[in-house]
Amino acid sequence: MKHKILGLTATAVVGSSLFATIVAAEEVKVKSGDTLWGISRQYNTSVDVIKKANSLSSDFLQIGQVLQIQVAQSSSKQTNSAEKKSVSTATTKNVTYTVKSGDSLWVIAKANNISVAELKKLNNLKSDMIRVGQKLTLKKSTTQESVKKSTKQAPQQVGTNVASTYKVISGDSLWKIANKFEITIAELKVNNGLKSDNIVVGQVLKINGEQTTKNNINKTVSQPTQTQSSKIDTMISEAKSLMGTPYRWAGNTPSGFDCSGFIYYVLNKVTSVSRLSTAGYWDMMKTVKDPAVGDFVYFSTYKPGPSHMGIYLGNNEFIHASSSGVSISNLNNSYWKQRYLGAKRY
Repeated sequence: MKHKILGLTATAVVGSSLFATIVAAEEVKVKSGDTLWGISRQYNTSVDVIKKANSLSSDFLQIGQVLQIQVAQSSSKQTNSAEKKSVSTATTKNVTYTVKSGDSLWVIAKANNISVAELKKLNNLKSDMIRVGQKLTLKKSTTQESVKKSTKQAPQQVGTNVASTYKVISGDSLWKIANKFEITIAELKVNNGLKSDNIVVGQVLKINGEQTTKNNINKTVSQPTQTQSSKIDTMISEAKSLMGTPYRWAGNTPSGFDCSGFIYYVLNKVTSVSRLSTAGYWDMMKTVKDPAVGDFVYFSTYKPGPSHMGIYLGNNEFIHASSSGVSISNLNNSYWKQRYLGAKRY
């Protein structure tokens, strides 16, 4: 159950209007699958704000735990009755989307400007697993009528989706091109109607990006929507929020993970990857001499070759799904040190 408490925190007079900032504190009860990152996205706040408001020293959450979520809202009281207001009427309708090969909840949510949490709530999903051909409900608002204000407004920047192109050269792959433009492989395939990962030298690919221009919307330069460092931060934050999740053979949901299922789950929070074994991820990644934060470390455990993996956190520590559940271990530990194979970068 949620309880909202409103408090007036600040007021300011701008032109002929009185503006007030109101803080709405909501009590949110943690459910299975919830993470600090997911809750922050749902309530348009940040992980740090939630942790500070609830005196949390880590990202770990417990089912049933009650969090205080503070949301800033603005209200305004018009003092000039002579100004004409804009009038609009809107209708809300539900539309459906059919899952295609390469899709993930993150990709679908991003493309439709909603959060993963909202998408899961609309479709009563208990995990992030979806299948090709599955139909998902998307909520969209359609404005029917709008009357402009009579007051003059300052020129605004115009945002538009534009498409730039890229010509495939020798040595290219969809993974390499997607990382170059900081989009996902799934987006790249959808933009170009690709049914497989095969591309040929000289092939021209469309790269969709969002740009903001002022008085000019004819440029074709793509602008990344999320930097690589922020993706790494998001992935690690998500991984840490799953601390204590039990081990489950072949598991890839918050109800239980094996090592490669854990990597699959957290990687799909920032990109789109297929569900592979540890050896499969080893083969698709680039070898690095020394791991950096966000790289992947590999071990030979119950059989020769790469059979276990984790995410490097720095200071010789890595997070992984071990037999005791999701936990943080040290590379200098005698068990892991003698089984270490090397580091890879996605």
